[in-house]
Amino acid sequence: MGIFRRTRYVAGVFWQFRYYVFSTALALVFWDTPFIKPFKFFLVLVHEVNHAAAAILTGGEVIEIRTNWDESGHTLAQGGIYPLISAAGYVGSALLGALLIYTGLYPQVQRFVLLGIGGGCLGMTMAYTPLGGLDFLLGIGGGFALCAMAIKSQRLARIGSVWMGVMLCLYSLHEFQTDLWFYTELTDAGLLSAYWGVDPQQWPYLAYLIALIWVLVSLSCMYRAMLALIRKSKP
Repeated sequence: MGIFRRTRYVAGVFWQFRYYVFSTALALVFWDTPFIKPFKFFLVLVHEVNHAAAAILTGGEVIEIRTNWDESGHTLAQGGIYPLISAAGYVGSALLGALLIYTGLYPQVQRFVLLGIGGGCLGMTMAYTPLGGLDFLLGIGGGFALCAMAIKSQRLARIGSVWMGVMLCLYSLHEFQTDLWFYTELTDAGLLSAYWGVDPQQWPYLAYLIALIWVLVSLSCMYRAMLALIRKSKP
C-alpha cells in the first residue's frame, strides 16, 4: 500500500507539472532556433522593463529603453537606488517567472499577473522606446498579446502564464551563465561592481559574488513556487 500511495503521489506531481515540463522541453529543444528567438527578444525587453520599473519606484527617471535582436539591451535612467535598479533585471525576471508559476494555484490572480506584465511592457515601450524600431514593434505586439490572452479567457491566460513563467525562469538563468562567461564588465553584476569602485576587468570576483547572490535568490524563489504546487499534489 505504501508503494502504491507513493507511486500515485509521484504521478500526481508529474501531472501537476505536465504543462511546465512540456514547455521546458519545448523551449530547450528549440532554444537556438528562429522559433524561440522572438520570445527571447521579448524576455530581454521584460528584463529592461524591470530595470526601468525599479528606477521609477526608487525615485529615478527613465530616459530610454532599448532592446536588440542579438539579445542585448539597455535602460538609461537618472537617479534612483542603483543597486536595486541593477538587480531588478535578472532577479526581477526570475521573480516574475516564479510568480506566474505560483499563481497557478490561483487562476484569477494569475490572469492579473499576466495582464500586469503585458501592460507594463506595453506602457514602458510606448513611453521610453523610440518609435518605429523593431524593439518598439515587438514590445507593443508582445505586451498586447499578453494582455489579450489575460482578458480573453482563463484557458488562454493559463497557457500564456505557463509559457511565460517557464521562459522567464529559463532565460534569467541563461543570462547569468552567458553574461558571466563573456564580457563580465558589461553585465549588470559587472556594472554594479564598478559602481562600488571595483573594476571588474581587473578584479572580477566581486561581480561573480554579486551574480551568485542573485542566482541564489532567483533559484530560491523558483524552488518555493514549484514546491507550493507540489504540496498541492499531496494526497
